[in-house]
Amino acid sequence: MNRSEYLEAGKIVNTHGVRGDVKSECWCDYIEVMTEDLENLYLKKGSEYQALAITKASPFKGMVLLHFAGVDTFEDANALRGQILYAKREDLPLDEGACFIADMIGLPVIDADTGKVYGKLKSVTDAAAGQLYEIKTENGIVLLPVVAEFVKEVDLDKGILITPIPGFFDEI
Repeated sequence: MNRSEYLEAGKIVNTHGVRGDVKSECWCDYIEVMTEDLENLYLKKGSEYQALAITKASPFKGMVLLHFAGVDTFEDANALRGQILYAKREDLPLDEGACFIADMIGLPVIDADTGKVYGKLKSVTDAAAGQLYEIKTENGIVLLPVVAEFVKEVDLDKGILITPIPGFFDEI
């Protein structure tokens, strides 16, 4: 499987002040990834990635305030507004046995008991009670709570093995 060297980490949504700081959404599992773990973030320019050295990062009202080397004015920061920030896969912390959501998208969703393929994983959504797998089936979209009772295994080579309760995949 061809996995990208860079993963989406967030999006610059605004400037902050007049000294080149930007306010960014954090798309990582936890905000400390952007405020403590990374030294660089990247912008995608065509097929190339341009490094932005982080000189300052701090949490701010559910977002991240960032200052990058060479981005020292309001105008510099404003030019970055709306840009997607990427991180190198190798720079991102990953717990033992865990995988990146980006690597799961498109995997088949398979009944662990019968081997029946229900569909493919379209996205993973954060909901109030936890994460949901959005599964594209032949008949539409099914939302499956990501809990141990339903999700038995995620195997990047085989797929996502689940044990759904009756009714989850009935005709939509």
